[in-house]
Amino acid sequence: MAQNTHPTLDSPLTRLPGIGQAKGDKLQQAGFGTLRDLLLARPLGVEQWPSVRPLAAIFAQHAPAPERRAGPGAAAAGAPKVRVRARVVSKRLTRFGGRKSSVRWTLEDAAGDRIAALWFNQPWMADLVPEATEVECYGPLVDAKGPALSAPQVGTVERPLPDPGTVAPRYAPPAGFSEEFWRGLLQQAWDLCGERLRDPLSPEDLAQHDLPELRRAVRGVHFPDTMVDFEAGRRRLALEPLLRIQANLQMRRSGRGGGAQAIRPAREVLAQIAGRFPYRFTAGQREVMRDILRDLARAVPMRRLVQGDVGSGKTALAVFAAMAVVEGGGQVAFMAPTELLAEQHFYGARDMLREQGIEVELLTGSLAPGDRRYLVERLERGDIQVLFGTHALFSKDVCFARLDLVVIDEQHRFGVGQRASLTGKSQAAHLLLLTATPIPRTLALTLYGDLEVSVLSEAPPGRGSIRTQWSRGAAKRKVRAFLEARLAEGEQVYWVCPRIGGGEEGRTGVLERYDEFCADPALARFGVECVHGKLPAEERAWRLDRFRAGDVGLLVATTVVEVGVDVPNATVMVIEDAHRLGLAQLHQLRGRVGRGPLDSYCILLGDKGAQERLELMERSRDGFFLAEEDLRKRGMGDLAGMRQAGFNTEGLSDPESDLDLFLAARDLVQGRPRVLAHYADPDGERLTP
Repeated sequence: MAQNTHPTLDSPLTRLPGIGQAKGDKLQQAGFGTLRDLLLARPLGVEQWPSVRPLAAIFAQHAPAPERRAGPGAAAAGAPKVRVRARVVSKRLTRFGGRKSSVRWTLEDAAGDRIAALWFNQPWMADLVPEATEVECYGPLVDAKGPALSAPQVGTVERPLPDPGTVAPRYAPPAGFSEEFWRGLLQQAWDLCGERLRDPLSPEDLAQHDLPELRRAVRGVHFPDTMVDFEAGRRRLALEPLLRIQANLQMRRSGRGGGAQAIRPAREVLAQIAGRFPYRFTAGQREVMRDILRDLARAVPMRRLVQGDVGSGKTALAVFAAMAVVEGGGQVAFMAPTELLAEQHFYGARDMLREQGIEVELLTGSLAPGDRRYLVERLERGDIQVLFGTHALFSKDVCFARLDLVVIDEQHRFGVGQRASLTGKSQAAHLLLLTATPIPRTLALTLYGDLEVSVLSEAPPGRGSIRTQWSRGAAKRKVRAFLEARLAEGEQVYWVCPRIGGGEEGRTGVLERYDEFCADPALARFGVECVHGKLPAEERAWRLDRFRAGDVGLLVATTVVEVGVDVPNATVMVIEDAHRLGLAQLHQLRGRVGRGPLDSYCILLGDKGAQERLELMERSRDGFFLAEEDLRKRGMGDLAGMRQAGFNTEGLSDPESDLDLFLAARDLVQGRPRVLAHYADPDGERLTP
């Protein structure tokens, strides 16, 4: 049968000249299977072509810095890009063996000033033009034993560079394809079927959000006449993956259907459970408790995220929910990212749960094989109602008789796939996620509406204040005396170092700092202990118990104490090399103090390079504000994958300026069956575009 001579938007890219089956397969693997995929691909950014400038003026403004030295694989990232017109004085091709080579042109402009142009592993550039040819070159200015242009684009009389002022999108094509080749593919795809693009959104919806229709947006992004055209098109194409994610999330939510165990304990049972706690719940806790009980009472699986700053009482709510579920005949899995935190939860809740007649156990990777087998057998029979643990709960041999509730603390440390593997141990388990400081993934999921969200905005009563100070210069010399004074008052101190051993750059690690404090009589008399992640679990727990019991006053530790350590008498947290930690981690560490009635202090020791971050810590104790700053600085990572930060590969590249698009995508999908049908995958499972 003759091939259709009129490609459509859904035609494979092999319909384009120059794309055979091998190249088509590579593009398919990179996510570009059809002409539509190609046209909807977004550029990395845009630049406006500058005018030609004399070399003397360029050198006066941009002296090539040594740190931008050119070399094989050099990125020239951050180097200024310049455009010159000059004559090719000489050319030299150097081969290094194998396929490695370099080509060096010497260029001279009309004023007699010279600059080199360099290409690595592109030997054909040696024959591009004859010597004495006048060319234009545009590229980053680097230092290569003198000023040079790194892999510049070259314009000749026959093939000139774009005119000054021309708006040109920038692309990062899949591996094996040059940017020039990619531009050619886009032009072919547009010429063949660009005019056939139709927008699934109505003109009214587009007007409401000030967006161009899809066909005009694609033209404006790939072939812009002005920067305004490009930006308008960029925003419309940025909406595409957001619509797809929202559609799939809505399908996922609607697909939950029934199947979950509806848990409705009687009022008197709930009152009895509340009476087990040694304190009264705050108004905020009672409000979140009502949210959780309302979710548990439905046959639709709960998907609730409880966000609360450190010390706000999230764990107590999770234990309350666990007791309610067990009263309804179900089992609970309570998972934490570290053994330390899992042990903290287990020992903190064990007595209360057992007083309620609930059998509770702890499963971690360090459990002896025989003990583990016995525990797993009891769990499968239903003899264990609440199981605390770490990643060990993911194991295939861990089976529940009737798993009704999964609680995950510090949920941002687990990927979506990991959470799914745990909830997959039940046909329709309720899911309760806890987080003290939401990091980018949590903020993103909140925006996308995959989770119902409850916020604990108040701390339990009777807590002291926390003062944060970035100590530097002369102030650092006063820290030891301050610690000695607090210890003399009977208070306790954390000293955190990011590393176990100091290693390079003269940095001090936990082991060196521990030895130093033990040798200092002024501090050693209060007792010094050391904790880090490489200690055996039993020994680490013993050392922490000594600190909790007040047998030692000063605990030197790595960030292993970030979560899971609750010592109300600890009033000082010193964080060494604080510039090496992110806002979220610094805030979590600060949360280890201020857990009792005494005023507390967090002292940050860090370099000026992190001034903005450390001053933010001084100004704010609001974990949500700090998390938003983390999102702005680090990016959100991927929603459906494991990456917690950085550039989002699903198309969500600019969360700060495109926040309105996140919210618009949710609104445009809800209540619009035609839009939902267009963007949702048939199985409603895939989140990524």
